[in-house]
Amino acid sequence: MDKILRTLICEGQVSLSLIDTTALVNEAVRIHKPTKKAAEILGGLLTCGAYLAAGLKIDGGCISLTVKAKDGDGAVSVSADSALNVRGYADGSCGTTLVGGTLTVVREDGYSQPFVGTCEIEADDVSDILELYFQQSEQIPTAVALKCDFGEDGSCKYFGGVVIQLLPDASDSAIEQAGAAFEEFKDAEGFTDVSKILADYFHTLISGEVTQMFPQYKCNCSEEKIRGVLASVGKTELLKICDELGEVKVHCHYCNKDYIYGKARIEEIF
Repeated sequence: MDKILRTLICEGQVSLSLIDTTALVNEAVRIHKPTKKAAEILGGLLTCGAYLAAGLKIDGGCISLTVKAKDGDGAVSVSADSALNVRGYADGSCGTTLVGGTLTVVREDGYSQPFVGTCEIEADDVSDILELYFQQSEQIPTAVALKCDFGEDGSCKYFGGVVIQLLPDASDSAIEQAGAAFEEFKDAEGFTDVSKILADYFHTLISGEVTQMFPQYKCNCSEEKIRGVLASVGKTELLKICDELGEVKVHCHYCNKDYIYGKARIEEIF
């Protein structure tokens, strides 16, 4: 089961999150069958989406992340909500490099206007992209280390990582201690259970309660929602589409599912 552990370390001066999204990424791979490069990017954004959703302050809050490659050569989109339902998809090849593209994050957390942050991508590694985003758009010193491995069949062997963020007025000693533990994890081979990672690298630094959260891959589309969307289009227009194409098809990118409506089902809506 995927898991996020969150706590404070270094006398409460540094926030620590340990994230395992292996099952979540595997479900995305099963649904979308992306290339290895696209799977790594999508997995990184799914992991970051789970991390950010874990910090949403209200029920019903949500967050979205979109990477657009340079010159429009592919995009990756991820959405997550406060219940830690995470979903995403890769559109296009994502090119041979992300450098020169953009990362955009939209967070709705109960305020009158959603927060929107954007940064230009200066590296191909998702960990570096996320570090740059936090520093530029949210002005929070952040270190991200994501690790992953995929089998020959494209399945995800593991995907997860560690995120540390400095709280205001963190001391030089706290920064040094947290940084040393972080680098030790980053330099180690492979990825194990997050509880073991906590014990192996950060146990002596813990200064707060350790909370557990459980993200999952789950799309929020439904027959009811699709019928509502179609109702807003109008019966006349829908029947016209049926006359031209034989049916009305609505595709959900997140779960790769098609909702198909013929004339009889359109009549039922109205």
